Amino acid sequence: MDEAIKIVCAKNFHQRLWVPATPEHERLRVIYSTSSNFDDDSLPAFLFCGPMFGSRWNCLDFDYFFRQNKVRVICVDRPSMGGSTSVDISIRVKVWLETVPILLQELNVKHVHLLSHSAGTIYVLNTLYHHRDILYPDRPQIAMLAPWVHNSHSNATLMNIVSKIPNSLFGSWSNITKFVAGRIMPATAWSGGALAWSGGALTAVGNLFQSSSGTEDVAKDDAELTPEEKYGVPDEIAQHIEKLRMKYCLAESWAAGNEDAMLCLKKGGTGLWGICEEYPEYVQSLVSLEKSRRNTTDLAPKLSIRVFFAESDVMIGKEGAAYFKQCWARDGVQDVIDLQFHDLPGTNHDSAILDVKKGGLKPVFEEVTQGV
Repeated sequence: MDEAIKIVCAKNFHQRLWVPATPEHERLRVIYSTSSNFDDDSLPAFLFCGPMFGSRWNCLDFDYFFRQNKVRVICVDRPSMGGSTSVDISIRVKVWLETVPILLQELNVKHVHLLSHSAGTIYVLNTLYHHRDILYPDRPQIAMLAPWVHNSHSNATLMNIVSKIPNSLFGSWSNITKFVAGRIMPATAWSGGALAWSGGALTAVGNLFQSSSGTEDVAKDDAELTPEEKYGVPDEIAQHIEKLRMKYCLAESWAAGNEDAMLCLKKGGTGLWGICEEYPEYVQSLVSLEKSRRNTTDLAPKLSIRVFFAESDVMIGKEGAAYFKQCWARDGVQDVIDLQFHDLPGTNHDSAILDVKKGGLKPVFEEVTQGV
């Protein structure tokens, strides 16, 4: 038990910084984590923009995998998650953009690769546009796993159901999800599993979110690692880590889930998504930005964007994936962006990142570390 406590409570998983007050918000506390190998600055660094219920705990979940793949990673509690100060939904993305340069300065990191999953798409696209210079200049790269698409374009059954939930009920969303995570839902489920379970509870629709339009849930069981495989320690210690991780995580605020759900559904008004409010317009703006950069530095490498789609995604479905691809099918994209789409056979919305064998993390890391 002592060894498990030492690992779970390691300082790198529980760090703090402050974002200065502005006319729009008070001084903000931000809690974040880094992988345990972060002091090795010879390793490439990734800034992870997590999913709806993602948090700094993701660094603990994947720490052994990060070390195996020789990468170092930063995970952040967004406002209202863990110990991070809450903010109004109207400035949620803006606060993230204020946080990023302060975070990297705190860690003495000049350049990173960007990585996102699900709802993190909104944050990573804004980061890419507004903080383009934080990418490695010799190999600027961003990877999006199971990217988010608004239900008006995806027509995904689950999200259409969730979008009809009154705003007033979203205040209870995180409490229901926390209960489900602690008592019902498999510990490996992230935003897709959380929404499926708690969305069913709120709407009393049972399994209605399963549809024939490419949103069936697939590949659950074989995605799970044993605790020993996950944490890279003997089984008894790993079991204790798993229990402590869940206990401590559940003791913290999950209210960010309410706010990110409303953000993803655009239930707080227009403009919540910042520069990527509409993906087609965002792509045009990004292409213009990249053209401008290349005009000043002709020898600069192209921006690399890798997008990984789950075989079966309850959050966006086949229609959403097709829409996302279509948004990037614009004149001039290939002139300045090395864009690749990849399908992940046998994965669902969550296992697209959680399954270390079938998911997208390994190929993302291998391309950076091995040049494959």
